[in-house]
Amino acid sequence: MGTVSARKRLESIERDVLPAMFVGVLSKDDEWLAHTLKDTLPNLEERALRLAQDCKEGGECAEGEALCDEARIRAAFAETRRKLEKEHVVREARGRFHHQIRSPKLTKTIFAAKLFV
Repeated sequence: MGTVSARKRLESIERDVLPAMFVGVLSKDDEWLAHTLKDTLPNLEERALRLAQDCKEGGECAEGEALCDEARIRAAFAETRRKLEKEHVVREARGRFHHQIRSPKLTKTIFAAKLFV
């Protein structure tokens, strides 16, 4: 079994992992969103940036190639965060318990996540 290249892993994050976060997002709870915003996305973004650097150093990405562009990677993760937050707010507004206030833990996490964007 061969090792998957840094480029293929980076492509997979962009093509498969980030879009997969929206699958069933309406059924996800506050804990899932808090964990995703606080832990999963920052760790995945750090990994994607490290993979991009490995691609550049290993010659898998040409200089200036979009796949390995740090600014584009950061923007993709910021957009993912924004969309997840928006989907969650929409879900709460449409939910049958829309009169309930968002949990303090989630509010704190969303606020903290926005500080890092």
